[in-house]
Formats: sequence, structure tokens, C-alpha cells
Amino acid sequence: MNLNERLIDLLDESKALFLDFDGPVCDIFAGLPAPVVAERLKSLLIGAGAQLPPDVAELDDPLKVLRRTPDFAPDLLEMVERAFMIHELEAAKTARITPGVDQVIKESADSGRPVVIVSNNSEPAIKTVCERAGFDDRLSGIVGRPIGHPHLMKPHPRPILLACEIVRTTPSEILLIGDSDFDMQSAAAAGARSIGLAKSPNKAKALKAAGATELISDMNELLTSLTQAADW
Repeated sequence: MNLNERLIDLLDESKALFLDFDGPVCDIFAGLPAPVVAERLKSLLIGAGAQLPPDVAELDDPLKVLRRTPDFAPDLLEMVERAFMIHELEAAKTARITPGVDQVIKESADSGRPVVIVSNNSEPAIKTVCERAGFDDRLSGIVGRPIGHPHLMKPHPRPILLACEIVRTTPSEILLIGDSDFDMQSAAAAGARSIGLAKSPNKAKALKAAGATELISDMNELLTSLTQAADW
């Protein structure tokens, strides 16, 4: 069985499609680079008197800075979270939409598979990008970052379980499309299957090791399989 047929089978067996946001849906930090946001958050922490651990001082991912904040500055978590959400909304204005995702959402919804975005980004930023792109009305729901509880972000299974409640299905009946190890691990922990979005052989290897059920190289590949699944 070739990859295309395997994807068709996975889609045919699925009752809902869950999409990670940053990657499958857009490049949220296309206009405001993630390392810039990470530096802003670290500067905010230092200005508030926090002593950054060496590993945190080297981080260039704002989500990782947020995730680590409770470990060394729990009293500053709310401040960092609030600042990060402001930066995400700023970034949402210049986010680059991933080619093919609009048609993936349309095809999936039209074929009876509701689409939910499941992300570690904040819900207001996700809504802003989806409204800009014009496919917000085709989504069945959005599960964003659990504000104030970074330990419940993916790879925790909670976001996927919440999304399942929205569309009234079980994890075994959904497919999560993501481009990070955390996406694959979250799906596996919830008992769901996942498709890894990998644009390089090294990325593909990492996502497979993290538990990806199958791999795609871009969203148009998924679109082709969705279209074929409708006629399968």
C-alpha cells in the first residue's frame, strides 16, 4: 500500500480533523519572528527581577520561555502570559497562511469531517488569523492555550480531549495534523492518530519517532487525499 492510499484510509476512518495552528494553518511569526518575542519575554522577566536559568536565557522560542516560567518565577507567570498574548496578536496581523489549508478546511467540513484547531497559541491570536484568512466560519471550534496553566499545553493530551468534546467524538476517531514532536506526543497520549507535517527528511524522522502515524510534506498533499477519500 503506498502512502497516498494509507492517507486515504486514515481519512476515511476519521470522523474529525484536528489541526495544529502554527505550521499547518499559518506561520504565526512570519512578520514578527519568534526569537524576537522570546527576547521580549526574557527582558520582561529580567526587568521584573527574575534570575533566568542558563537554559532559559538561551531559549529563542516564546512558548518554551512561557512553559519554563513557573519553574523559576511562578509569581510572574500572569505577567508573562499577558505580554505573550499581546505579542501573539501583533504577530497575527502579519501571519503567513499555509498554502492549501483553506481548501483542506473546506473539503474536510464539506465531507462531514468537522475541523477543530488545537494549539499551544492563544485563542484570540488564532481567531484573528482565521478571520483574516476567511475560513473562521468553517471551523467547528478552537482549543487554544490553557491560560495560566502551561503544563497543560501539548504534549499533554488535554487539548485533544477538549477538542473531542466539542465535536462529540472519541480520540480514536480523529486525526491530528501537526508539525512538532509535542503534537505527535499529545495525540499518542490521548489515544489519537496523527499525521506529521514534515518538510525535510530529518523532520520526518523526528516526527515518526515522536509517534506520527503517517507523514505529509505539505497541506496540498493532505488536500489531494481528502478529495480522493470523498470518492473512495
